[in-house]
Amino acid sequence: MRHNSKRARRKQLQRKINAFTAVLRSSRPGIHYTATIHATLTPEPTGLYDPDEIADRVRTTLRIRASTAVRDQDPIDLPAAQDICARQLRMPQELDLPDQVSRVTASVHLGLAVEDRAAVEELLTAVRAQGVTDTLARQRAQALAKELAHPAALLARWLQQPGAHITQPPDEADLEALARRLRGYPKDRDEPVELQLLGILRDFLAEFPKEEQKRLLVMLLANGMRAARKPGHADRVEALMGPVLVSETVSSKDAR
Repeated sequence: MRHNSKRARRKQLQRKINAFTAVLRSSRPGIHYTATIHATLTPEPTGLYDPDEIADRVRTTLRIRASTAVRDQDPIDLPAAQDICARQLRMPQELDLPDQVSRVTASVHLGLAVEDRAAVEELLTAVRAQGVTDTLARQRAQALAKELAHPAALLARWLQQPGAHITQPPDEADLEALARRLRGYPKDRDEPVELQLLGILRDFLAEFPKEEQKRLLVMLLANGMRAARKPGHADRVEALMGPVLVSETVSSKDAR
């Protein structure tokens, strides 16, 4: 009789902690996870104990841990929430039982109720639509910034405005300053480094408006290309400044 009573208590405890459910809040208001948790006690309780009391403590402990694990997880990414919750519940936690200390671990399966799945689908639809809207707006802004990143383009756009007086154009310095700001418009993080360097180089050259200054900078750039054993690129750069720069470069070579 005593053996049967012990076995009955053990079976009752296992039945109550082997597969119990939990409703867990997600990071999205109004959307909840449904969890099925399978708990294990090591070692199992011994002696005269109340299976209901121990089962309540096990379920409460694991529900709290599962709730903490997923409360910041987005239900849009259900697999990630599943992995995080499972990892937390696999970690042993001590539980003080009558006359002994046991460790509780668990496995878990996360899901979404029908209503919550429908809410997630609506959320995904809204996120996709917003993503398209944001992308189009960003592309329009980038295209406009690129178009107006030169003072002449700014002047042309100004002349198109109603009431523009062709005899009173904006100051050249103001146009250059505004164009420089537009050239610095935030670029995509995936933009190639080469394009970013071109923008920096363009802004740098714009800081030296005098012709002789630009010739000196171009000569320095061409010399750097020759030092890097790229004479073809150096010749192309020098050709931009015309025959005067080429003759100056040849003269500097002869002097060396």
